[in-house]
Amino acid sequence: MTFTRNNSKATLHHIGRKSRAMIAASVIATAIGLGAVTSVAFLPQAAHAQSADKISPEMIAKIENYLANITTLKADFVQISSDGGAAEGELFMERPGKMRFEYNPPAQILLVSTGHDFIYFDKEINAPTYFDIDETPAGIILAKDISLTDKVKVVNFQRTAETIRVELVRKSDPGAGSVTLVFAEKPMQLRQWIVTDPTGIETTVTLFNTEEGLTLDPELFKFKRIWPQSGN
Repeated sequence: MTFTRNNSKATLHHIGRKSRAMIAASVIATAIGLGAVTSVAFLPQAAHAQSADKISPEMIAKIENYLANITTLKADFVQISSDGGAAEGELFMERPGKMRFEYNPPAQILLVSTGHDFIYFDKEINAPTYFDIDETPAGIILAKDISLTDKVKVVNFQRTAETIRVELVRKSDPGAGSVTLVFAEKPMQLRQWIVTDPTGIETTVTLFNTEEGLTLDPELFKFKRIWPQSGN
């Protein structure tokens, strides 16, 4: 299955109040990854899967080291959900602790991790919602010390000649859903991530046009609520 930017623009008209709520939940869940692809395409499912108990400590260390070595990142993203929602925008990340999802119109959404709070802001109603970053999967890769075994555990591991798929759940609440990280191995690069919520809805985020190691404006990771001015 291939999803192009033109297709994403064609489906953005479906984003309404229900879709905004979906995006809020799914992006808070999916704001955990980074990567680069030259075209937005879903990677094929693994033909020969290995069970979770066959993932080696060396592979876990390889993934952790790869993620830990990324300091800053800027990328475009496309996000789609199996229930029909679609959106696109731009992602900024600075480890540890900081991330920003800027959605393109007509979506009226902004997500910012300031290093302490993870904020979902609905621009249309001027309403922010605050989360502890450690309560979101974003905390997994934004942490100073990345671990795939501390607060999360691997429940499925699939490897082919081209890709590595690692499915994770939080140890504190394994029934809350899972996150699957999809890597290219040669060279190691996170291409995509998929969140499955407790109802079975999948949200897939693919990043492209990625730049790493650049200097980012600190203002990107600050949140300033705009209050409407009262009339005279």
